[in-house]
Amino acid sequence: MSGVAAAPAPWQLKSRTWTFLLSGLSATSSFPAGFADPVEAEALVSGGEYIGGPGILMVVSYTETPVDCQDDELIYTPGRWKFKDGSRGFRITRIYVSTKSSTENGRRNWNIPKSVADFDITTSDGVTTIKVSMPGASQPFFHVQTKPVPLLRHIPLPLDTTLFGNYLTLVQPPLPAGPEPERIATTQWAILPLNLRGPGHLERIFPLLDGKVGDGKNFPAIVPWSIGTYEPMVEGEFGIPILTDSV
Repeated sequence: MSGVAAAPAPWQLKSRTWTFLLSGLSATSSFPAGFADPVEAEALVSGGEYIGGPGILMVVSYTETPVDCQDDELIYTPGRWKFKDGSRGFRITRIYVSTKSSTENGRRNWNIPKSVADFDITTSDGVTTIKVSMPGASQPFFHVQTKPVPLLRHIPLPLDTTLFGNYLTLVQPPLPAGPEPERIATTQWAILPLNLRGPGHLERIFPLLDGKVGDGKNFPAIVPWSIGTYEPMVEGEFGIPILTDSV
């Protein structure tokens, strides 16, 4: 038993968020090494047809959640899937978080394949350094810096996911259990439209692991688009998902 208390959806959330797009994989491409935990990889590519399109890299530093006053997250989404009813959705295949309570409840509520890692996020002179490592490890498997784009930092770029309709919906498959007790298994698909909003501006990302953001084992060794967004105060809700036995 993990000892983690259940915290059912919906969750009201506040965070600061960095978002960078990834060049799209083709529908026939192989996923990059590190796209998923090996224990979960088969489940996370099953169901529906992968159709590619742009991927998403996100770092989220929560300042308010129902389970922790502070929770950091690193998220990789390789693109979108299409389903037999014609619907489409994104799928998170790799995500690290900083707490066990976020891990277990994120899996239980929405099939988000969370696992725990150590985060080091610091900002000095306008430059934010983000390192993520396996628990207790001395070397990061994810390492980047971000900073505002000088000529564009004062141009507002607000985030409001509701403006995209159903485009940003997550469709997450059921998960197998992981080796840690908080990495619980689930049995049904979870469908969740995103509801996030907040002010933002453009930032540039600098990958610091041999020119890539990840080590190619615990996180994909990828290079995102150099310009993305930073939202210093995102508010939103992770709602009650639609649960279904198949999609």
